[in-house]
Amino acid sequence: MSKVLEMEETKTDQMMTLTTLLRQILRDLRTAIDMTIEVRRQSQQNKNQTIVLWEEFLSSFFGYIKQKSKENKDNLLSGISLTRMRFF
Repeated sequence: MSKVLEMEETKTDQMMTLTTLLRQILRDLRTAIDMTIEVRRQSQQNKNQTIVLWEEFLSSFFGYIKQKSKENKDNLLSGISLTRMRFF
């Protein structure tokens, strides 16, 4: 097998692995969101605690993206449009 073909297979394998990983993360996040809703319904204290948890999670998540973007000189969020996602 040629080196070019091997490299293409590796790239394809990596994309498949990344796709699978992101799909699993999305499933896990949906579970966390559903659990957050249930926990918040239980008490005001739980509501406040979930706010802190989500703030810490999102801060860590976006902070890591920012850090890796700087380290690799590649903005990982570049080209991602909230408008196209119909997020807002």
